[in-house]
Amino acid sequence: MAKVALLIGVSEYEPGLTPLPAATNDVEAMRQVLHNPEIGGFDEVKVLINPQQHEMAVAIETLFDGRQRDDLILLFFSGHGIKDENGKLYFATCNTCKTDRGVLVKATTVPANFVHEVMSNSRSKREVVILDCCFSGAFAEGLLARDDGFVDVRNQLGGEGRAVLTSSTSTQYSFEQQGADISTYTRYIVEGLKTGAADRDEDGWISVDELHEYAGKKVQEAAPAMKPEIYAIKEGYKIYLAKAPVDDPNLQYRREVEHWVKRGNGEISFIGRAALDGLQDRLQLTPEQTAAIETEVLAPIEVYKKKLHRYEQAYRNEIERNFPLSDQARADLNRLQQMSGLRDEDIALIEAPINTEQPPTSAPPPPDKNFLYYLRQYIFGVIGLVIGGTVVYFFLHRDPSPVTQPTENSCAKETYSLNDNVSLGEEILEKQDTNPDKEAGAQAFAKGDCQTAIEKFNLYRKANLTDPEALIYLNNAKARQKGDRLKIAVSVPIGTTINNAKEMLRGVAQAQDEVNNSGGINGKLLEVAIANDDNDTDEAQNIAKHFVQDRSILAVVGHNASEAAVPAAYVYKSGKLVMISPTSFDQRLSGLSNYIFRIVSTNNLVKSLSNYKINSAATSNVVICVDAESPDNKWFADEYAKAIEQTNGKINPTNCNFSDSSFDSNVILSQAIKSGANGLFLAPHISKINKALELARANQGRLPLFSSPTMYTQQTLAEGKADINGMILAAPWHPQAIPDNPFGQKAQALWGGRVNWRTATTYDGTLALIAGLKQASTREELQKVLHSSNFSVEGATGKIQFEQSGDRINNRIFLVKVQQKAGTNEYEFVLLPN
Repeated sequence: MAKVALLIGVSEYEPGLTPLPAATNDVEAMRQVLHNPEIGGFDEVKVLINPQQHEMAVAIETLFDGRQRDDLILLFFSGHGIKDENGKLYFATCNTCKTDRGVLVKATTVPANFVHEVMSNSRSKREVVILDCCFSGAFAEGLLARDDGFVDVRNQLGGEGRAVLTSSTSTQYSFEQQGADISTYTRYIVEGLKTGAADRDEDGWISVDELHEYAGKKVQEAAPAMKPEIYAIKEGYKIYLAKAPVDDPNLQYRREVEHWVKRGNGEISFIGRAALDGLQDRLQLTPEQTAAIETEVLAPIEVYKKKLHRYEQAYRNEIERNFPLSDQARADLNRLQQMSGLRDEDIALIEAPINTEQPPTSAPPPPDKNFLYYLRQYIFGVIGLVIGGTVVYFFLHRDPSPVTQPTENSCAKETYSLNDNVSLGEEILEKQDTNPDKEAGAQAFAKGDCQTAIEKFNLYRKANLTDPEALIYLNNAKARQKGDRLKIAVSVPIGTTINNAKEMLRGVAQAQDEVNNSGGINGKLLEVAIANDDNDTDEAQNIAKHFVQDRSILAVVGHNASEAAVPAAYVYKSGKLVMISPTSFDQRLSGLSNYIFRIVSTNNLVKSLSNYKINSAATSNVVICVDAESPDNKWFADEYAKAIEQTNGKINPTNCNFSDSSFDSNVILSQAIKSGANGLFLAPHISKINKALELARANQGRLPLFSSPTMYTQQTLAEGKADINGMILAAPWHPQAIPDNPFGQKAQALWGGRVNWRTATTYDGTLALIAGLKQASTREELQKVLHSSNFSVEGATGKIQFEQSGDRINNRIFLVKVQQKAGTNEYEFVLLPN
């Protein structure tokens, strides 16, 4: 087993790219810890400083070529990452340049897809990529044609047996690269390795996920707006990079300092000081040693405080010269904020008290709950605040009383700041679909100019009918302008499975649009807060906690997959907030709480599909292919197996696990056929559809295919084509399933095309809440109404009623088949007759 690293630092660039002098220092700092036999213990550490494009590409290919399965390969890059107009990522070299028109000459860069290809071709199953990329300011102002602020590292570099760590996936910030001796992110990567402090479980080894946790925490103490990310599956998280000392006095003292700093909100309390003094004596450390450790632990917090003070002085000086601020002054302050890595909430807490000191420049404005109101909301709405600490979360609470509008154009302002993952319209979360009109609409909404927001969102909708986020924001602006409104929330995985997120948001948007255009709920328009949970357990729980705290939110539609839906449901259960899950078929949601409801009956899905396999297709020896790390799909597959066995059917013994790192489609097919299999059942997680399609491709039509509703996606049709022709699946909706139901035609007119079952079930979940809110004004009343035997509403999937367990009563399930469109190379889902 070899440990090999390539460290690339690019500090010098052609005109148009900002120099990054810290990049070379980053490489040297990394070299020292990786080469040290007591820390990294790497066999080979190659350093590449300011390479030309060809030299850098060759070095990367050589790094991964000829490796063995157990080799540990590490690629570190410090320099500019550049995203083109199509969202593709490139790494800049010292000869990277642009044309006279300011367009990137891609031949002078190393594309991320090239790096991805050489990593994928390598035999090594332990690959680590660390990117300390400065995205902001990559080109001179005005030369980047389009930028949505997001870099999709996961899909461009991720893979099995691989971990990718990034300083940020945002193109918004540069974080003081210029003039720094070492970059912020690399500083704390090195610190975690060098001191051993990144060994969070204290087992003597530092794994990739531990290093990310340590460095991410420290980075956000110094620059809260900077968001380090890790992209890895289970195997990648536990790649061990370095050794850490065990029972080291300095490390023991450091960990205790970090504990008391955390407890003291960035300072060491009197109790903490007493504890540390006692520990110093017991460990026999000198005052000089302990002082050095404390200084290092407190360093990022002190950096953060200096940034706040620097911004405060700049703002105070500027406002003394000119109040209110000019547009140019505000633009300059925004740039200072971005370069300092400060968030909007940091700035609000600085500016508000200074603004109150200024004399009025004209007649006082009407009492419309303006900046002071929102400052008070910031302060009293704080859910968790550690000044200079780890992640700082703010949540703004809305006064439930009606808002009086001072003018026709204006509306009350309300802003969420939750890791930039929640928005009412002031921020674009779905960054793949946008244009200047949508951006202008969001900016106007953020400023409280609802009329402009309405106009801009309307213009954008004419150019892009398929974007549901814009329609929700349009309706939110109308509701906010009217003043008297009700609010719910929806949580979807925008950052990880964007197609699923869009499908769900279309259902919410359609229901909201219909009710608002017909006068609202008892005269009140419906407002919807959108959250992006990435189908991530921690993020979903965090979002759920804040939704529970915001008493103006009466219910939540979501979440998508079980890894988000189930953990969030426990939060809603304790917080007594209604949640309707439109897509998850995890049985753990059944009967969990009076506040948890489901639109899709999992038992009906399993029963319909298993009956068809047994009675119609005579597939009594089926291979079950499931993602063992996806609880809802695993449960679905387990229930299907029980149904088959209960009718004397047989489950083929071939092991087929989509989450297995050694998954080999050809091997699985060979084993299945040899063991007499006469069918394949596919139940992948949404992120593993590509593996299911790989298996279908290897199958070449030899065994009949069946699947869970997860495979009902456009990706399945577009990529599967002939390989999935004839596949049968169960679904809770199909456009032709209920002929007299108007939902399908309305959806096609609204979105300019057909929609998916997830749109229909999410529409129904939202429709159920709307019907419930017509009879209820509180969370407690709403859950009682939904549980009532008298409650029902006709939705896209039929009548919606709920059992006391929260499950849907008797929702119909339809069998769907993949079939080629006549005379074309395209495929579609067609409804099978009952």
